[in-house]
Amino acid sequence: MNGIKIIGRGKYLPKKLVTSKMLAKNFNTSEEYIFKVCGISDRWYCEENETIESMAYNASVDAIENSKIEKNDIDLIIVATTSSNKMMPGISYDVQRLLDINGCFCLDVLAGCNGFVNAFDIAYNYLYVGKANTALIIGVDKLSDTIDRTDMSTAILFGDGAGATIIKKTEENKAYYSNIKSRGQDSKLLTYEIGKNIQMDGTGIYKYAVTEVPKIIKETLSIAKMDMEDLNHIVLHQSNSRIMSSIAKKLGIGNDKIYTNINKVGNTFCASIPIALTEIEMSPGKKLLMCGYGGGLNTGCIILEE
Repeated sequence: MNGIKIIGRGKYLPKKLVTSKMLAKNFNTSEEYIFKVCGISDRWYCEENETIESMAYNASVDAIENSKIEKNDIDLIIVATTSSNKMMPGISYDVQRLLDINGCFCLDVLAGCNGFVNAFDIAYNYLYVGKANTALIIGVDKLSDTIDRTDMSTAILFGDGAGATIIKKTEENKAYYSNIKSRGQDSKLLTYEIGKNIQMDGTGIYKYAVTEVPKIIKETLSIAKMDMEDLNHIVLHQSNSRIMSSIAKKLGIGNDKIYTNINKVGNTFCASIPIALTEIEMSPGKKLLMCGYGGGLNTGCIILEE
């Protein structure tokens, strides 16, 4: 095996639209102020009949249709999530059951907002050593159940959604570099316990993100012997527009160099990067950088050739 390539991308957003104008009324503020603080106009909440499992399944169906492969070609399913309310079975097993895929193995990853990047790199390594041939990687979170809706610092940020990416090993020579770092010593900056609400130190997370993300991106570019100009796409975890703008400034690039869809989707934790991947135009030979950051604390960067 000389590399991997992305062969399918899919997403699912729930049916219930929650606008910043609607939330502004709850906090005696304005739609304009909310947008100024986080850059979000719309986010989506699950209806009563929508679950983490159903979102993950729908995004997977979209990715499979996009890939034009048969579902049973998939021999590895990895799901990254932070908001599941159960321990067993994992969401990946539910996806396998709902898709009715035989002969694959399943794995759930609990790695905070960087979970999709972790899952992608795990899948790459399984393909690299020959343990799998085609992997379905899903990022999904249902955050509407985990927020204190009276807490403006989190209620205006988070939404629900799922994104799925299918990768396949290839004999083509394709670049792939990864760099993932964790720091449990600062884990209290962003926490979630089942049955409780997300707790976030906004100032602490901001300082962490604008310091560590530029650092790990520069490190990964150095490992890959690439420059910023070599990258065709930069997709960050869609955390907050102010954070992404500060990251761009520290990298010495314009905001337009970083793809963003947070305005219309919100912060969907593990789903944010794979949802964004469905919206960029990929073509062979282009270079893609993905970088996640958040709860753990966990920071990860992948550079790959499309």
